[in-house]
Amino acid sequence: MDMSIGNNLPRVKVQNQYAIKEIVYKFGPISRIEIADRLGLTLPTITTSVSTMIKNGLLKEVELSPDIKTLGRRTMLVDINENSRRFLGIEIRGFARSAVIIDTRGRVLASLRDERHVVDYMDAITSASSLAVQVVRKAGLDFSAIDGIGLTSPGIIDNLKGMLVIHPGYKWSSREMVADFVHLSGYQGETNLENNAIARAFGFSMFEGTVLGDVDSMAYMFISSGIGCPLLNNVKSHFGIVTGDGEVGHMVMNPEGPVCACGNRGCLEAYTSESAIVSKAMDAVKNGRSSTMAALVTQGHDLSVEDVLKASEKGDKEARAIIDDAIRYLGLAIANIENFVRPECMVIECKLFDNEQNRAALLATIHANLYRAAFSDLRVYFKKSDEFSGAKGAAATALKRNLELFLE
Repeated sequence: MDMSIGNNLPRVKVQNQYAIKEIVYKFGPISRIEIADRLGLTLPTITTSVSTMIKNGLLKEVELSPDIKTLGRRTMLVDINENSRRFLGIEIRGFARSAVIIDTRGRVLASLRDERHVVDYMDAITSASSLAVQVVRKAGLDFSAIDGIGLTSPGIIDNLKGMLVIHPGYKWSSREMVADFVHLSGYQGETNLENNAIARAFGFSMFEGTVLGDVDSMAYMFISSGIGCPLLNNVKSHFGIVTGDGEVGHMVMNPEGPVCACGNRGCLEAYTSESAIVSKAMDAVKNGRSSTMAALVTQGHDLSVEDVLKASEKGDKEARAIIDDAIRYLGLAIANIENFVRPECMVIECKLFDNEQNRAALLATIHANLYRAAFSDLRVYFKKSDEFSGAKGAAATALKRNLELFLE
């Protein structure tokens, strides 16, 4: 007798239940028969698992729309019960911390942000822990009502150990971020950690995935003070599987170029990141090349990317040149990614591309540098920049983790 069969039955049950949850999450409301067809499982297997999930509150039954005519008894569909669980997500960055509480469909129930700029790691993690307590209170809840917490940060993450390996921008390294957060906040439930670009990709796949249509691979380009671009496969019927860390910000675009924060020369971040754009704009101001941006500085604050965009829209040639340069290098990088990896869809989140002119310029650069451009089927989707998207992505990873771990 093959003893491995018996030993594998519990694992198969867990895998089946998670697969059912993914299908219902992606396609609900959905019939039990369609779930069985999509997964290649028997209808009794689906019926038993779904009934247990309904009993435990994760799923709910939904009656087929009256507009759809049927013969005999009306089919009852199943869907995720959006009110069954609550998840907290926090993005931890030096210049700001953001927190949200979501339901199981990603609807934001409460949000808070701490915009104090901190450089010290312990100041940042203390701020995040305090923010968690405050946002839970704002939602009228306590920690016992939170089914999982997701943390996210820029940099290289070891999510199995809950550790921030390194955040180059602030020189934070070898930090046990999950343990530190749990100690300071007092939260005793499941807490996980993920890179902030990867978390955003999961958040998009889970909460906004309908815009992807039938694509099965997605690259998510997030541009802020750094640049990340993780690739998710299996997003058509699943939440996605991450391929690589996506640290494209350190793709060398010009070995003779400006020095990057990482120490190398000519990295994409040295041309296209918000930090690089602001640094070039400040240099233009100091050297008298932009009276428009200089006027913004004298209003009592340092320049921001938003200021450079405003100056460009007012006709400032120096601001326009800085933005055009950033777009050109980004377009080249995306064309390289497409030529090499060929994701079916590229989602781009960046403040520069809230502007339609900049979107058109980027698309033109991408297509001008694609191999056999006429045959490229790359879809580009611009996601409007959102100061809470990282926190929502962190909450998405907590929700995903809960669905993986919680055996009905």
